[in-house]
Amino acid sequence: MKKISVNDLQIGDKVIKLDRSWLETGFLTHKFHVKDRSVIEKLVNNGVEYVYVERDEREEAVVDVFNGKPDEFIEHRKEIIKDNYINLDDISSAKALYSESVKIVHNVLGDIRSGKMFNEHAVKSVASNIAEITLKNKGVMSSMTKLKYHDDYTFLHSMNVSIFASSLAAHLGMSAKEVERIAQAGLLHDAGKMLVPTGVLNKPGKLTDDEFNVMKSHVILGYEYLVKQGLPKDMLNLALQHHERYDGSGYPQGLKDEHISVEGKIGAVVDIYDAITSDRCYHKGMEPPAALKLMFKWTDSHINKKVFEFFVMNVGIYPVGSLVLLDTNELAVVGKMNTARPTEPMVLIFMDKAGRSRPIQMVDLAKNVLHKKKILGPVNPENINIPDEIYAFIDGMNELK
Repeated sequence: MKKISVNDLQIGDKVIKLDRSWLETGFLTHKFHVKDRSVIEKLVNNGVEYVYVERDEREEAVVDVFNGKPDEFIEHRKEIIKDNYINLDDISSAKALYSESVKIVHNVLGDIRSGKMFNEHAVKSVASNIAEITLKNKGVMSSMTKLKYHDDYTFLHSMNVSIFASSLAAHLGMSAKEVERIAQAGLLHDAGKMLVPTGVLNKPGKLTDDEFNVMKSHVILGYEYLVKQGLPKDMLNLALQHHERYDGSGYPQGLKDEHISVEGKIGAVVDIYDAITSDRCYHKGMEPPAALKLMFKWTDSHINKKVFEFFVMNVGIYPVGSLVLLDTNELAVVGKMNTARPTEPMVLIFMDKAGRSRPIQMVDLAKNVLHKKKILGPVNPENINIPDEIYAFIDGMNELK
């Protein structure tokens, strides 16, 4: 329990006690989650100056990975990693859904550019599938964003933002209806870019000031287009606000954090992360650990810190002994952490992509090699026969010298 000023409350905080008795306020209970800004305003209007909140220590521990203390963070990560397990039975369907959905998004956004009829049904169908799998298995769709099936950044980015945003919404405890709404908004968040001249959109070099102003217009252009198509305004907060910034330096409205919706806060985090980790014609994408470290520097200036912390937990860091699925469909156990690159540990591969046992192979995922492997996510080890010698290998790899 932590005592804080009402002015320091953030969306998502769990209030467990107020600074005055129940009879002195207009609240039916003094234990509640802060779901939006109106709750904070109601506290202020009731004369409440400070409250007691329950902040999960696991959330507070996220920053340790950026402060040179990854071990503490990893210990906390063990407690929540089960919530992100990939169900192997779902992985094939998730891959098929991801690949097919990118094609659908490609067609929908292409129709917007060419002035054809907007296919809202297709967008809803994709969003519904993303939300359904995400709610069933929070880790499986997020893991698909690590696969590069397509080369066109715009369509891939829209798909990834939808997946990251809906997964983050699920981790924040939003309802199934809200998760689906955010998945749909994520798919359409950059619809306005289809209304920007291609010469500006795909320019490989730095934009001029005039070109940048044209590029920034995509937010309002997309929002107005989608409103005209009959989409409800409250569903489009992510599309309208994903370029707003915590300190008010964003666009199009220059909103500060307290006036940015939770969808806008989520949109800002996931849009930035996918953008800076993706390869573009004018720059090479950053590795995830470097991207997260950079984004941590932007918390409470560009992005909301609490939302970012939840996102880091969602992206995942894998403790020693975790069973993981690689993008080659091989199964491995994490043998040793790379503290500088915690999402790329040393792993011990013991099962091939056909599900057959194979000689144990140690692979350092942080090494730059021709066919570099990636972790898609953690797997529930309950029904997997992990060889006993794996653990002897792990003991040797982590032996104190």
